[in-house]
Amino acid sequence: MDRKWRNWRFSRKTHLLVLFALLLLQNCLVISETFAETETSVHIIYMGDKIYDDPKTTKRFHHKMLSSLVGSKEAAKNSIIYSYKHGFSGFAAKLTKSQAEEIAKYPGVVQVIPNRIHKLHTTRSWDFLGISHPSKSVLTKSNLGEGVIIGVIDSGIWPESKSFNDEAMGPIPSHWKGVCQEGEQFNSTSCTRDGTGHGTHTASTAAGYFVENANYKGLATGLARGGAPLAHLAIYKACWDLTEGDCSDADILKAFDMAIHDGVDVISVSLGISIPLFSFVDQRDSIAIGSLHAISKWITVVCSAGNDGPVSQTITNTAPWLITVAASTIDRTFPTAITFGNNKTVWGQSVDTVHNLGSIGLTYSERIAMDPTDDLAKDCQPGSLNATLVAGKIVLCFSKSDQQQDIVSAAITVHEAGGVGLIYAQLHDNGLTPCGSFPCIKVDYEVGTQILSYIRRARFPTVYLSIPKTVIGKWISPRVASFSSRGPSTVSPYVLKPDIAAPGVDILAAFPPERTRQKNGFIFLSGTSMSCPHVAAITALIKSKHRTWSPAAIRSALVTTASQTGTDGEYISEEGSTRKAADPFDIGGGHVNPNKAMNPGLIYNISTEDYIQFFCSIGYSSASISSVTKTTTNCKKGTYVPWNLNLPSIIVPNLKKTTKVTRTVTNVGHVDSIYKAQVKAPYGIKVIVEPEVLHFNSTTHTLSFDVIFQPNQEQHGDYKIGSLIWTDGKHIVRSPVAVRTMKFDL
Repeated sequence: MDRKWRNWRFSRKTHLLVLFALLLLQNCLVISETFAETETSVHIIYMGDKIYDDPKTTKRFHHKMLSSLVGSKEAAKNSIIYSYKHGFSGFAAKLTKSQAEEIAKYPGVVQVIPNRIHKLHTTRSWDFLGISHPSKSVLTKSNLGEGVIIGVIDSGIWPESKSFNDEAMGPIPSHWKGVCQEGEQFNSTSCTRDGTGHGTHTASTAAGYFVENANYKGLATGLARGGAPLAHLAIYKACWDLTEGDCSDADILKAFDMAIHDGVDVISVSLGISIPLFSFVDQRDSIAIGSLHAISKWITVVCSAGNDGPVSQTITNTAPWLITVAASTIDRTFPTAITFGNNKTVWGQSVDTVHNLGSIGLTYSERIAMDPTDDLAKDCQPGSLNATLVAGKIVLCFSKSDQQQDIVSAAITVHEAGGVGLIYAQLHDNGLTPCGSFPCIKVDYEVGTQILSYIRRARFPTVYLSIPKTVIGKWISPRVASFSSRGPSTVSPYVLKPDIAAPGVDILAAFPPERTRQKNGFIFLSGTSMSCPHVAAITALIKSKHRTWSPAAIRSALVTTASQTGTDGEYISEEGSTRKAADPFDIGGGHVNPNKAMNPGLIYNISTEDYIQFFCSIGYSSASISSVTKTTTNCKKGTYVPWNLNLPSIIVPNLKKTTKVTRTVTNVGHVDSIYKAQVKAPYGIKVIVEPEVLHFNSTTHTLSFDVIFQPNQEQHGDYKIGSLIWTDGKHIVRSPVAVRTMKFDL
């Protein structure tokens, strides 16, 4: 999901396998209950795992069921939108309220779900991650992702982009079964459509081909490429340009269903729901349910974490089988000099290259308010400025802490009043937004105050705005982006989220040119939408080398090899109100390290049965679990504990007494290896690891160990952070640890 998507709305040949299963939504608007009973709206009839192996038989079964409800085959044909028949069973249909209630009673129907809408959540980032070309890096070791298919569930694609040139692409992988899916008022030529540009950006970030001299209006010029440039792309259009790129449950589930059928290896999903979250087996969370069926078929699913940070407990896509990605900065910035009439210079940042205005008059917005008695002019709200006093000047505005206004809206206000430029002082916030042909520069409050002081002292204040520069390697990075959603998870505190962090700020990638207002078709976007395809690409590289690894194994490799330090050698910090050192609720295991993830040493594996036991441990009923997994489940009370799910992280949210956590690791490194434990105990907690040494050989590939936590304090506390490392002298296998002492029930 990309951050503040509304701010960007104004704003090879295709891969041999840029094949599309584009999904047609005919009428998926949720109809208010106040409408007449005869009004229909889309409902999803979810029936769990498949009953029949033959998709045609499954589809006939769906039509027969619907016909019995609506009275005829013709009525059923007009009602049904999708038949889910590959990865799971069910269908989406237009039903009245009473019909939805009636079909919910039919045998085999798990749940009838009203259709909801989800929101959509590079030239430098891959070099920053250590994936260079040509080099002896992870790219070479993994053949640039060749033979792997990445499925992207998003808004479509613009295949004419140079990023999707099919030069040097290998043959279509033999396990591919997909086609361009046509539909009513949607023929094969529509498979080139990307209404918002979001899908083009994410797909090219994941697997775009090499494009020389890529740039945005001369900024960030360089060689653009995706992380897995020879991987094949399968694009699933589930998001439509209805209201800022909406994505419905019906479309999302169909995308997962088709991706499973088509044979993709990795699925990238840069979208999600908002708080409050649904339980992991609640069919209303279409991403959790669709991805659960996908991982059961050995397909790794990577999702964005959300853009509601830096507030805690805002993380989305928290299912334990997902790889959930936070956003971080890279070491590239676009500083812009702001020179006063007295020759003093301060610095802001901008991606607008129309600053060559010469020396221009400078004023402060409150000085030119339409109504000096109100406070609207401070952050340049619409209609708040006196056009006579603004004309021909650059205006300084201060954002209010409630963030009702943003830099683009302020720029529109100044422009409409006759101003020629904007300097916008605001709380620190990652990501730069272009203002089109109108120059706008972002500064922090400290610099904003310096500019205001100059305005107050000068008799005729003037300013000269320089054209922004592209600067690499001068800013400490990575840092956790201010907008990146934070944990802990609100739906299950036993699952540490996010899993990993990756670049997601000012990422340059392909975009339809008519939406960028420039010919070369590249643009900057920021958000966890951008960090998600970075990890999806790295996942494809890992999959290319380790074809038999499970989704859990790949997630483990990413988490346990991640970095905790920045370019200055200090702990990665988070860009928020405190700029504290980042903890696992900000970045999970840390910042992704592709080269180390290819050879993690040990992995934490998880089977479908393990997830079922986890469901039992957190109180889900046997019936609700069976309805999703189509297995006979009998949860026995007290048999399982939630903290024993074999994740590559450990979180104990309610430590009241001595608690034992069990984990199992599998050796994927040298056959004869000895690993020793190193513990950094959370403050106030005693930690014991048994055994402290693990011996692997040709007959012993998998070993278990216990981690025992003992509280040393008598007060109720907040989470304390630590880590557990297993090392053989070559590999460092690190698990983040978070423990909260509880002395009374909340």
